[in-house]
Amino acid sequence: MKHIFIGLLICCLYTATAQKQKTILFIGAHPDDETAITEVLVKYAKLKYKVIVMIATDGKDGTRVTNIPAGDSLGMLRKKETACGCAVMGIEPPIFLSIERLDTKKGTGNYFKYHRQLMDSLTLKIPQIKPDIIITAGPDGDTHHAEHIVVSGAITELLLREGWVNKYPLYYFTWKKDKKDLDELGYVDEQYLNVQVDYSDEEKQTALKVIRCFVTQYTEGEMKEEAAKKLEDKHNTVYFRKFVTAKGLKKGF
Repeated sequence: MKHIFIGLLICCLYTATAQKQKTILFIGAHPDDETAITEVLVKYAKLKYKVIVMIATDGKDGTRVTNIPAGDSLGMLRKKETACGCAVMGIEPPIFLSIERLDTKKGTGNYFKYHRQLMDSLTLKIPQIKPDIIITAGPDGDTHHAEHIVVSGAITELLLREGWVNKYPLYYFTWKKDKKDLDELGYVDEQYLNVQVDYSDEEKQTALKVIRCFVTQYTEGEMKEEAAKKLEDKHNTVYFRKFVTAKGLKKGF
């Protein structure tokens, strides 16, 4: 009887521990978007959070660096690169929504169709995952990339539409005005930053290994340059802005 009681106690403790595990869901437009905050994802995986990367498109038109022509073959390679990155980070295998595009390059009609596909996919997937935290780029799309902005807007729209703002808290990763490369990056006035996540040099080193997975998107020189920038930056900090909104009606402004 004593053994049965101990067995039940262990089972209950294990169940309670499992129930307490929190989930972070990162949602990006393309395979490799997660590299913007790799160190943060690694940090929380080490803290025993369940960390999931969800990617809206397969990035099959991402030919800036590679000689591989745009199309399904490149898309498959880019999916493998994100899977590689997730494995190096020690997190869950990525989820791909495999949406064609999220801009108007293939026509306005197609854009509306793909946007609807994105919204439908997010409406289905987010309640299945039940994230405690959703992370995505802010309204600036991090790099002002149109598809980044569309994904950010779609997530925000969905939470507002479904009344999920508090149920699935959303955090935009963002940069301070003093960060370098602000000609390429969006940034937020410091008074609106409300979450600071510090990471270790060890987590930074893991991020440098992750970038090595993305051989179709970075040249050897760019990888070395990125590594040098990360090693030079001693702050080891990423900032976030939580999306919040007031509730209740009032008459007039």
